[in-house]
Amino acid sequence: MNQEPERKDISVEEHFSRIEETIEQMEQGDISLNQSFALYQNGIKEIKAVNEMLDAMEKQILVISQEGNLEEF
Repeated sequence: MNQEPERKDISVEEHFSRIEETIEQMEQGDISLNQSFALYQNGIKEIKAVNEMLDAMEKQILVISQEGNLEEF
């Protein structure tokens, strides 16, 4: 199980990579229920973190309005 300390500077891509790794570990089937639950909890934390990052990015997107002005999304 990969138990790296949490860092605040992790990219969206790194979060997705960690989520994929967690899923692969859970799909192996040779882990205990406790290990599976710990992986599940870690995966949920990763998903929450990436969702927060994506929400923040979405708020920063600028969209060109019909009048040609830049408006915050």
